[in-house]
Amino acid sequence: MLPYSPWLSWIIPLIGCVFIPLFFKLSKRIGEVYSVALIFLASAFSLSMIPDVWGGKSWVEKIPWIPIPRGFIEAGVIVDPLSVLMACIATFIGAWIMLYSIGYMAHEEGLPRYYFFMVFFIGGMTGLVMANNFLQLYIFWEIVGLCSYALIGFYYRKPEAAHAGIKAFVTTRVGDVLMLIGIMILYSLFGTFDYSQLNHALSHSLKEGTVSLPLLITVLVLLFGGAVGKSAQIPLHVWLPDAMEGPTPVSALIHAATMVKAGIYLTARLTLTIIPFEEFPPTILHQWYMTVAYIGAVTAFFAATMGLVMTDIKRIVAYSTISQLGLMLASLGLASELGWTASTFHLLNHSLFKALLFLSAGSVMHAVGTTNIDEMGGLAKSMPITFSTSLIGALALAGVPPFSGFFSKDLIIEASLEVGSTPIYLLITFTSILTFIYIGRWIYKIFLAQPKHSVNHHVHESPPVMTIPLIVLAVGATISGIYLETTHGFTDYLGIKMEHGVGYLTLLTSSAIILFGASMTYLVYFSGKIPPERFRINALGYQLHKLLLNRYYVDALYYKFVDWFIDSSRIVRRTVEDGGIDRFNYLVADGVKGAVNVLRNIQTGSSNINVGGILLGLAILILIFLALLYGGLW
Repeated sequence: MLPYSPWLSWIIPLIGCVFIPLFFKLSKRIGEVYSVALIFLASAFSLSMIPDVWGGKSWVEKIPWIPIPRGFIEAGVIVDPLSVLMACIATFIGAWIMLYSIGYMAHEEGLPRYYFFMVFFIGGMTGLVMANNFLQLYIFWEIVGLCSYALIGFYYRKPEAAHAGIKAFVTTRVGDVLMLIGIMILYSLFGTFDYSQLNHALSHSLKEGTVSLPLLITVLVLLFGGAVGKSAQIPLHVWLPDAMEGPTPVSALIHAATMVKAGIYLTARLTLTIIPFEEFPPTILHQWYMTVAYIGAVTAFFAATMGLVMTDIKRIVAYSTISQLGLMLASLGLASELGWTASTFHLLNHSLFKALLFLSAGSVMHAVGTTNIDEMGGLAKSMPITFSTSLIGALALAGVPPFSGFFSKDLIIEASLEVGSTPIYLLITFTSILTFIYIGRWIYKIFLAQPKHSVNHHVHESPPVMTIPLIVLAVGATISGIYLETTHGFTDYLGIKMEHGVGYLTLLTSSAIILFGASMTYLVYFSGKIPPERFRINALGYQLHKLLLNRYYVDALYYKFVDWFIDSSRIVRRTVEDGGIDRFNYLVADGVKGAVNVLRNIQTGSSNINVGGILLGLAILILIFLALLYGGLW
């Protein structure tokens, strides 16, 4: 690998972003090139680490950091297949998103701010995954949260964007506080933030009985709260669809390479390093694993149902992200080596095709000037590159062979069958069917339906600076799955020997998903034999459609709670502060003012009276002194 790659892969963007405003002072083009070059350089350092960790090799590098009475809290990096994979995703995909931004953001204001936070974002995410202790991880965790807030609310003059940024920040803080409590409990118990030391201390304490199993499960659930917030899982999923108010490259970066992948990484890191299967049998942590699995699986299904009815081009893909992240967590919660491998493999593939879908959506929006897919149609001929790459991304998401999503999704299904979890298997299967339908609707409405009059008929393809990243990501989404599967490249990289491949029941399930999903998509959209309106004719269908459009009223419930809390706070303020504290303060002030007014009359301002008072006081003091002296008391 290149020298000092584990450190420079994240230090370069973190320090380099500070100088972005200075380069923009020279010229807009110099600032853009400098910003993009920073991430491509960081990507080179990240990619150079792959040969060194191939086969499951790992090591840790540390330096003294914060002095404490017993020595130092050390800063460090963990270099293993998981951290390097995540670093490569953040920097490599981030680099192509940055290049795409040159074209997409060409006519926007506030570019120094935009590129600063984009580079800072990527550096924060890379530092997060390379950290070897919870203190470092949490610092970078909050950096990532700050950058997402700033970028989601980039168009701060637009009320919806400003609100979306605040909503993302506040919602994810709930999970972050839970995570911080978990970290502090671990530190108070064992006096360290270091992953390997925590692993050793937990293993020893459980054997000795000095730490109870319920306490350990509680801590793990608290840590998982951070993952639920960052990866937008139920009940903290509400921020991610609204995050589409930010620029499209920001959406691509959040969904494919940074923010939402942090929760998946944290959960995967826990089960790989802190509580590995060989030291902590899944049977003793069954409650925690089931929590992870069911939150992920239920989120996957519910998000997919909402994706069926949305009309915003980016929100549909956003609900797809929530759903696919749920599949990854469900697979991790299966508590098996196959489930862990399937989840990380799907994480890699998802990063490629999800970045591709968002950037394709941005290319369409850049051309037509609307985000409503009902106002689009017929763009396949005028935007052939965007259409071709979008189709590849859609097929990969839907799990159609030979595209990447097929191979990793099949492994997730196989993992659910291997552990015999029927509810998880059914939720994954139904989610996959819905995924095929809503992404088929997305492709049809944008590119293949009859053009709408509201779309400019002079629409043309995006410039090369935007289409080249699309092509690169499309190639990755096409070959990554089949290449890594046929060559066993991914399992060889992880150093895992798979005992068996995908079984017949998994292949049958996968075939049924594709067949049923394709049939429904064709009948409802392409042929029009079953118009979508038919599903809303009866009262039940109408109410279900309304329920999905209103996102199961979860947002409405949260807003009602916030409004109730604000109103209650006002009542408390009027009762306690205005009626109690303030009234007491005014009473005291009035009393002091009255006493001062009485004493004020003593002060006449006459020098004779003042000097006389001083002499009288001295005389009294002398008499007291003489009395004490002759009385024998001195």
